[in-house]
Amino acid sequence: MVRTSRTSRIGLGLAIVCCYVAALPATSSAASWTAARLVPDAGFEESSSSAARWTTEGPAGAVSVVSSPVHGGQGAARLADTSATDGVSLRGEHLAASPGEELTASAWTDRVSGQGGYLYLEFWNAAGARVAAFSTAAGTSTGWQQVTVRGVVPDDAVTATVLAYSDVADQGTTVWDDVAVATLPPPSRRVPNAGFEEPREGTRPTEWTVSAPGGSATVVTSGAHSGKRALKIADTSSSDEVSALSRAVPVTAGETVTASAWVSGTNGTLYLEYRRSDGTRIEPPTAVNVGTAGGWKKVTAAAVVPSGATTTTVRLYSTQTGTGTTTWDDVVLRSSQDPGYAEAVGTGPVLFVGDQRVESSTGLTRTVHPGTKTGDPALASVGAGVVLDGGSWDKNPRLSGTVLPAPGGGYRMWYTAADTDCGYCTGYAESTDGVHWDRSAETHSVYSYAPGGVVADPAPTGPRYYMLHSHGPGSPQSNHYYAAQSTDGKTWTELNSGNPVINGWDVVNVTYDPDTSRFVAMTKQYPVDYAANTRPAGPRTVWMSTSTDFVHWTSPKPSFAADLRDDAAITDPAPSGHARWSEVYGMPAIRYGEQYLGLPWVFDITDSPTTLADPGPDKGRQHVGLASSQDLLTWSRPSLGDVVAPGAAGTWDWGWDMTGTTLLTVGDQVRLYYAAFAGQHSCSDTDVTAGLCTKPFGNSRVGLVTWPKDRFESFHAGTGGGSVTTRTLSPAGTGLTVNVAPGSGSLKVEVLDAGGNPVPGYTADDATPVTSDTLGTAVRWGTRTTLPAGPLRLRFDLTAGDLYSYTIS
Repeated sequence: MVRTSRTSRIGLGLAIVCCYVAALPATSSAASWTAARLVPDAGFEESSSSAARWTTEGPAGAVSVVSSPVHGGQGAARLADTSATDGVSLRGEHLAASPGEELTASAWTDRVSGQGGYLYLEFWNAAGARVAAFSTAAGTSTGWQQVTVRGVVPDDAVTATVLAYSDVADQGTTVWDDVAVATLPPPSRRVPNAGFEEPREGTRPTEWTVSAPGGSATVVTSGAHSGKRALKIADTSSSDEVSALSRAVPVTAGETVTASAWVSGTNGTLYLEYRRSDGTRIEPPTAVNVGTAGGWKKVTAAAVVPSGATTTTVRLYSTQTGTGTTTWDDVVLRSSQDPGYAEAVGTGPVLFVGDQRVESSTGLTRTVHPGTKTGDPALASVGAGVVLDGGSWDKNPRLSGTVLPAPGGGYRMWYTAADTDCGYCTGYAESTDGVHWDRSAETHSVYSYAPGGVVADPAPTGPRYYMLHSHGPGSPQSNHYYAAQSTDGKTWTELNSGNPVINGWDVVNVTYDPDTSRFVAMTKQYPVDYAANTRPAGPRTVWMSTSTDFVHWTSPKPSFAADLRDDAAITDPAPSGHARWSEVYGMPAIRYGEQYLGLPWVFDITDSPTTLADPGPDKGRQHVGLASSQDLLTWSRPSLGDVVAPGAAGTWDWGWDMTGTTLLTVGDQVRLYYAAFAGQHSCSDTDVTAGLCTKPFGNSRVGLVTWPKDRFESFHAGTGGGSVTTRTLSPAGTGLTVNVAPGSGSLKVEVLDAGGNPVPGYTADDATPVTSDTLGTAVRWGTRTTLPAGPLRLRFDLTAGDLYSYTIS
């Protein structure tokens, strides 16, 4: 996930700050990725008197709908700017946007007089602030012409808008019509720290390898193409080069990979390299010179992955014979294997956790609902929500770990514990109800390594349970993950003859996806020499691997990382005056209905004494967020709310929260087990005295939070209500149910065709209002109870309350 953020503002009395985004070279594979987004009232046909669903700013009468000239249909929007000091704007409704998604906005315009104005593509964060804006001038030609602008959604944006705008200093009239937005979904292959926003190593580009015999390569905090940082390569030698090499990203022979980067300067080359499994480069690489044009420009290199290649790297390079300074930013990989938007919808619940199936919304806000702490009453004095306290031999029970239903009823828990013989072991407990836990049958750990999740074979013919684990910090084998198996959950043996099954370090979270019959491992990968068992260095991020047999796993791919929104959301002070930033310590990925839910453990670092080496001593608190994905590689997280509310200072779960690997549905309730330390990571009494942190790490416990089914996150309607429209859906089922708490209001569901037009018989006027608080009420349109054939869209009109999910079965 590229960490990006841009602050730019236009017009309405403010200075224009914008940039033109050049188009990618057209390729046959790119065409197959592109899909149309639905722009409400794109042709200005809904009203003959005003631009419906558009917001205007400017003097009264400055924006009007006219019947001539028009590019298509019966109407067009006319912007008449009569002021030399103020502009006129016409802004469309907000479209849902996912980080890394590339949007292309276009409109037809006819200049009547003046300079013609601009077409803008704007990006907005969850607080409603604009964080990026890209524009193209319409030009001074007369007659209808199409104007296009393109931009990539930054990580701190959740929506996008199209804006037609007249220049502040210009006076003139321009007519606009037939607005369209096309999308390239977020790429499935990412270069770690592609925007150079990771602050861990200061001026050194984290997760890039620098070779600088001819000068230097440093991260700068001014003059970036987007966000706060960029990489400046200064070449002062006419005989030596400077280069920055990315981490390797897995690829498959035969796919076409396109690497692009934004660059300012004239002495540089973008290399797309392919490498064998031993890391050697396959010659020759694909190289593209940055050219002689000034200002920011996009450089692109593409090539088919050759036979024998397993990974790709990107190299930013200054030539040996040239000198000068070149600034690089926003590196992107795209592949012919990148998936497009998937219209197909199964019969499970579709949650409003992410925006990957959301087209647009208006009048609604996103709210994450923390689970209700549901502890063992006998442990109420220990803390709210606690279900497992320290015992006679396991003083530090915690998760990562797993709770699963037992074959004969009740539940089994595998958790991390500190035994007398090992610091990171597997503890085991049983429960009849999932709240009251008994471990009296065990007086010792059941396995000498801590669980990175336990999964159950859905149809066991041999061992029932499987576990991934590391060998713990400090072990000579700690640079790898290992697999184990058990028939009863208590006696464990190594798989794969005790050899590693995945490279990686420290935390791993493994789950099972019944929809694809795959095991899913979310791991931590550091840029280290795994064969040499060197200590880790660099930031904590999450990488994804899958397996069908628990022994042979796919090469880990970058999946999830913290972004600038997380950094900005840190509220804890840095007692030492240290810079603050966030990383992701771990993240289970759990199949839930029609999506995967990610539970990122967001580590807010307020002191890091070893930024260029082992991150283990980092200090700070940790909290648990919520994200959604269709493919385990691209994630949507429109809200940063916590699913587990940290306790007040001094309570058991104030400091450092983490979760188990399962979301258990018990009747109409969903359960998540979590663990916490009362204090800050790696904080000791000595550190507190030294002013490096405020609360020692302390001991850990295991707790439980619960929700009514599906109610993790919602669209909330305040005064005046609002609506949310889905992207196109091709459902397997025909009956629609909704999970909604409308309060004093109601919910109506309107069915639209793929083009956004109401389907006769399924309009809002036909819909029967849902007025009760329900976990699953069938939607009706008069006597109709089944949906028409897809593809279709759903528009939910909510006058009050919260909308959580829908199911088509």
